[in-house]
Amino acid sequence: MKIAEKLYFRSPPLLQNILISAYGYKLYQKRYTGIYHKLRKELDDIKELSAPEIKAYQDERLHQMVTYCSSQVPYYQKLFAEHGIRPNDITTVQDLQKLPVLNKQTILQQGHNFRPKEPLKPFMVQHTSGSTGTPLALDVDERTYKLAMALLVDHEEAHCIPFGAKRATFAGRMLKPAEDMKPPFSRFNQAENQRLFSSYHVNENTFPHYKNELDNFQPEELIGYPSAIYDLATHYQKSDSKPGFQPKAIITNSETLLQWQRETIESVFGCPVYDYYGTAEYVIFAGQDKSGIYRPNPIIGITEVETGTDSDDTGRLLATSLTNRQMPLLRYNLGDTATLADTALSASGTPGLKSVNGRVDDYIETSDGRQIGRIDHIFKGVDGIQEAQVVQKQPGSATIRLVKNTTKEFNENILISNCKQRLGDDFLVTVEQVQKIPRGRNGKFRSVVKEK
Repeated sequence: MKIAEKLYFRSPPLLQNILISAYGYKLYQKRYTGIYHKLRKELDDIKELSAPEIKAYQDERLHQMVTYCSSQVPYYQKLFAEHGIRPNDITTVQDLQKLPVLNKQTILQQGHNFRPKEPLKPFMVQHTSGSTGTPLALDVDERTYKLAMALLVDHEEAHCIPFGAKRATFAGRMLKPAEDMKPPFSRFNQAENQRLFSSYHVNENTFPHYKNELDNFQPEELIGYPSAIYDLATHYQKSDSKPGFQPKAIITNSETLLQWQRETIESVFGCPVYDYYGTAEYVIFAGQDKSGIYRPNPIIGITEVETGTDSDDTGRLLATSLTNRQMPLLRYNLGDTATLADTALSASGTPGLKSVNGRVDDYIETSDGRQIGRIDHIFKGVDGIQEAQVVQKQPGSATIRLVKNTTKEFNENILISNCKQRLGDDFLVTVEQVQKIPRGRNGKFRSVVKEK
């Protein structure tokens, strides 16, 4: 654990609020200043374009990116030479099919070759485990990062949530030790008028405190993992109680939003749920519109659904970055599948998505009965892992199957510590090294498996 984390966890809640707000102000400056305002205008301007104009915009940006890759990025220089491709061979979105699909494994093995020969200091480095359990470290430039922030704000505002409105966040942030079951269960980030709630402490005994903290805060928006917000909603149902506040909308992300989750959440909170699909690689942002269709934004990237012969509307989801020159990804396999919407609904010039499939993780159950979803955070900051899978056979314990990346040193103690921070000191963790982690029938990797 880092010194800053030790200081935070040893502090009383009031001081923790101050520390979180201080960090929040730092993030605010990084996210919402400088070119951020110019990017917001770009997002507004492109909404006024016709479908042919959007296509022309993407064609031009794609050609610029391919030209840049051919002169600056070693991986693509070699790839283009092997396939006899020149920049002028890829001038439209349709020309992308001349390139092979890029998989995460390639980036994991050759990450240094995706950086430009004349490297610039990245605005940030994004670490992610991803839904496939494969950890990546990606360099991101300022335009791409701030565009991603602008896209989320734009998505919220499209659904009547103004920037700076009170919002309650239920995500994977570790706000207090897992074994600390004393209230309060939220912390306040003054910089963004945001109350962060722990997703690791909700049960029938702690729920009344969650309810009181939410009622006192009166958020206009709930945002976070579908599994966490659904879990909260079920406690309202079980306790035969209702929220003492009325959100304008609920924004979900990072997991597949299942229909039964949506129905329960909307019934309990009395407002619509608008999911969005984004990735830590910053190659796609697709927010649901009021009809429920996911609309990939044409500025940040190009979206493809590679359908096969067995289906004319579902296939693996690919994305090409149009902005990030620090580490460009062309025809990148996101590891999920998507289902295309009716073409009549796709007037924007980019493919509308009826659904994005994947990211359906089983819950992990703690020894005291808490249901914890989306635990991929345990792999963040842990080197030496090629891919990993969490398997649970009984509450309070789990086995982590992992394939080691021999090019980096693996520290088992950090991984186990991360688990116990989120699941409790009494949670039993076994690490099992394997040669390969099997895929499911659909070829999809599951990062969490609940064996019964």
